[in-house]
Amino acid sequence: MLASRLFTPMPQSRLAAGIVAINGEAVDGLEEEYRAHFTLRRRVYVDQTGQLAESDLHLDGTDRDDDDARSVTFAVFENHKKGVRVVGVSRLILRGESQLPIEQFCPDSFDQIPLGPKAVEVSRVISRHESAPLQELVQWHLFALMLAHIANQGLGRTFAIIEPWLERHLRSVIAIERIGAMRYSERYLDYNVPIEIDIPASTAAVNRRDESLIARYRAAEPAMAHFGHLPQSGKTERVA
Repeated sequence: MLASRLFTPMPQSRLAAGIVAINGEAVDGLEEEYRAHFTLRRRVYVDQTGQLAESDLHLDGTDRDDDDARSVTFAVFENHKKGVRVVGVSRLILRGESQLPIEQFCPDSFDQIPLGPKAVEVSRVISRHESAPLQELVQWHLFALMLAHIANQGLGRTFAIIEPWLERHLRSVIAIERIGAMRYSERYLDYNVPIEIDIPASTAAVNRRDESLIARYRAAEPAMAHFGHLPQSGKTERVA
């Protein structure tokens, strides 16, 4: 739990989500929320999956890397009965004039058509909730957040490096295409596949689930957006 005023203007909302940092700097007033996002990243990549070691962390305990300094960072927060907690995070790495990690992971995929400065890479995507339906919902909110930002900023081709199991899952959720062979990543000590995300088709997929979700995030950016209602005692939890 963290000290946060995210739900002060809408105390009955269940979720709040939006941009928490740009280029490694917390959005003004969201410093605690940005730190909390790193705590979730550490819990997953160090404590749960072992993809990163304790020795990879900085002195402040974060897994901050060079890509954070050229990323837009998103997070989803829950207005829990015990306090505010972060339940989902992601980031979009902006290419600019420097290569994206995927270009170094599979350079052969970009020999013929080099990427332009508006290309982006989805990274550090995490949704964690003890309720499976809410965990799935948080994932959809993360997709919607990133799609809204890509549309608002006129960003370009969108990529990711993911585990094979996640590729199988995403094929049933959004529109993706494998752009290279599966290969071992020394960085994450695992086999990964490079994919490109079809933004128009993925936007349509999210809109089929909730046609207002991306639109609400586009309208709210750069501010946080609030969703759902706190469950009444004894009733089934629902979040819009």
